[in-house]
Amino acid sequence: MRALPRLLLLTVLVVAVPADAKTTVIDDSGTLPYDAPLVLHWQQLSPRRPVNNRMTGTLTVRVKLNVARWLRRPGRIYLVLPTQQPGAMNASWSTQGRLLSGRLSSGTRALVYSGLIRTPFIEDVLQLTLEVDGTRMRQLYQVNFRFEMDEE
Repeated sequence: MRALPRLLLLTVLVVAVPADAKTTVIDDSGTLPYDAPLVLHWQQLSPRRPVNNRMTGTLTVRVKLNVARWLRRPGRIYLVLPTQQPGAMNASWSTQGRLLSGRLSSGTRALVYSGLIRTPFIEDVLQLTLEVDGTRMRQLYQVNFRFEMDEE
């Protein structure tokens, strides 16, 4: 009897991830930060044991995604934080509701939209918080994000 629940779970996982899904980078050239550059601050002003070397900063970003090529089709949009200098990073964000809030770490992606694409542009405002290891911050770094579409 235990084999049946496992079989159902595997069936659900196979249905949830279509084999023919295609991933494409979305044109987000209309996306602009409101108050760049991102200024990082130490999470702990006077390090105590254990030492906290984390730095955080928050930035408001106006997101404008050109999704016209997927109009009237279902899709899933992901925010991607590629692996890059200065090393491991964590990002979290809140939105005004058009996109999903979430969090991710460098080298991963997080779902920000799932459903039918009803308009040529998807726009929202993100309050983005970035967290990095302060011991790796030896110079200014550009942080790159991108949006990807998984077509169904």
